Parts: sequence; C-alpha cells; structure tokens
Amino acid sequence: MLISDLELLNYRNYPKLNVIFTSGLNVIVGDNGAGKTNVVEAIHLFAFAKSFRTNETKALIRHEAPKAIISATVHIPSRTDISIELNPRSKRVLINGKVLPKVSQLSRYVRTTTFEPEDVLFFDASPTKRRRFLDSNLSSGDEVYLTTLVRYEKILKERNALLKENENDEALDIIDKLFVELAKTIVEKRTKFIRELNKTVNEVLLKLSDERLNVRLMYESSLGSVANIEKNGLKNLKEARTKESVLESTTLGPHRDDLIATINGHAVKEHASQGQKRLIVIALALAPYFLEKDLHKKPIIILDDVLSELDKGHQERLIELLLTCTQAFITATQYDNHAHAIYEVTAERELRRII
Repeated sequence: MLISDLELLNYRNYPKLNVIFTSGLNVIVGDNGAGKTNVVEAIHLFAFAKSFRTNETKALIRHEAPKAIISATVHIPSRTDISIELNPRSKRVLINGKVLPKVSQLSRYVRTTTFEPEDVLFFDASPTKRRRFLDSNLSSGDEVYLTTLVRYEKILKERNALLKENENDEALDIIDKLFVELAKTIVEKRTKFIRELNKTVNEVLLKLSDERLNVRLMYESSLGSVANIEKNGLKNLKEARTKESVLESTTLGPHRDDLIATINGHAVKEHASQGQKRLIVIALALAPYFLEKDLHKKPIIILDDVLSELDKGHQERLIELLLTCTQAFITATQYDNHAHAIYEVTAERELRRII
C-alpha cells in the first residue's frame, strides 16, 4: 500500500499543491509553521477522514475558502483514485469517481499508522488517548471491530439516557444484554491485539536501541476478562446500576478501559525516562506495520517531527528501519541522513523535491 500523487486545494495553508511521492522513505523538510505537518495530516485523512490534530473540519479549510478538496492516487496494489471534499459541516468521499456510502469504509483502501509530537505523553495522558490508539488501529484492519464499536457507542448513549430517568429497570435489562455482547467482542479483540503487540513492540525496540528495554503491554478491563464478562457481565452491570443512576453515566465497559505498560517490570508512567517513553511510543507507532503480514495491506507510516528529540544514534537506527518499509513519511526542520526522496516546503507553499 502506498500513495503516489497528492493534490491539495484550499487545505490548511495551501491554496493549491501537487506532489508526487515515491515508495520507501519520503522526508518533508521546512521551517516551523511552513506547512510540513499539514501535508502528512492530509495523507492521514485518506485512512480515517479525520485529522490526528483536530476534530474540527472547519480548521482544515483554508481561511475564507468555502471548502477544501484533497485527492490522491493509492496503489493497493491496483491503482485507486480517492478524493475527499471537506465542508464545514460535512464530508464527501469519492473512490474512482463514485461516492463512498460510508466514510468508515475508507480503511479498505488506505491504512496509516501515525506518530505526532504529543504522543510522547501517551502514557501520562488520560486513558482516552490510549483507547483511541487501540480503536484506530483495530478499526483500520478489522471491519467487524469497527462495526461493533459503532454499535457499542450508540448503545452506550442509549443506556446513559435511560440512567438519567427513573423507573427504567426493565428497559435497562433489555439493553444490557446487547451491551454485554458488544463489550465482550471489543474486549476480546483488544486483548488479542495487545497480546500480538507485545512481541512486535519489543522486536522494534531492539532495532531502535542498544538499551535493554523489556516492555510488557496489558489490557485493563473494567468488566474483567472475556470469560468474566460472559459469566458475570450482566450481574456486574446490575450491581453498578444504583451508583450509575446517581452519576447518570455508565461506569463499566470498554469506554472505561485502559492500556497499561511496564518496562523491565516497572510501570512505564512512573519509572521510564522521557527518552525511553519516546522510544516505546515510536515502537508502538511502527508495530502495526510489522504486525501486518500482507504486503499490500501494510499501513503507510507517518512520523511527524519524530527526530527532534532523538540523539544521532537513535535517529540513524530509526532511519535504517524506515528505509526497509513500503512507504514512510517523516517531517523535519532539517535532515542530513539517507532517504528515497526529500521534499522542501518553499515560501510559495510548494513542495519541491530536492533529492
């Protein structure tokens, strides 16, 4: 899977941009604020129709422009043309000129895995960020998971609405049966994914660092294991109902779960250095690529400003690894290492290939 031609029209600070990318490692250089991140953000949009920086579609549209359009040619391996039209209140996706019925189906055509500078706080941030990591990676490669997650979020809203009312035990009994079934599927798939991640993350860390970093990832489920959800899920929800009626929200379920990690037997959050946390998060960003065995389904790697806080040794190890990947993008203010192509953002808002 790779992207070749990219065209932006009134996207962020680009009135118009046309660029052709190559397979392998693509590096985008330029001053801070020049628009490097905007380019890789647009590439990320082809996988999710969402930015990794904001939930506001309006922020993606150039000032005073009515809409923005981003288009690309993707090879998966057959050529596919994708266009996304962004309006302040709506999005429209076209695949080879035909409207895509559901935006969620984009993952059939493009997958990405992304690192952004704020990800260094991955283990210090709230569980929401870590759940988002699990959901985005699982949703992009598993349509059953995505469908289940969408249904779960809908049922969760309905359940919370019932908790705000009185005398709704009968309705809650009915909805809880479906809630537990959906929760079980989500927990089962998240647990399996984390189990697979463990080996891959440590393999990537071995390539990134000489330091012995034995990382273990664990899923913390508020409803317990899959077996416990099957056996006691309904009972636990019923017991929590009085408290939840006061809080007017559901306190148990995948929306409350967390991904936790240890390094050499100690909690990453409290015991890992900032440098170690950075390497672990980079390894997490790269892991989905190495987990995918089908060459044509391997995600496009996007690493925004990943080199700035790495010493030269770690930079060289990371670059060496990325040079072996199908397609990867790095942004940097300056770059003096190997790459398959290097592009510079000019003052005229063009992306000029310099190598």
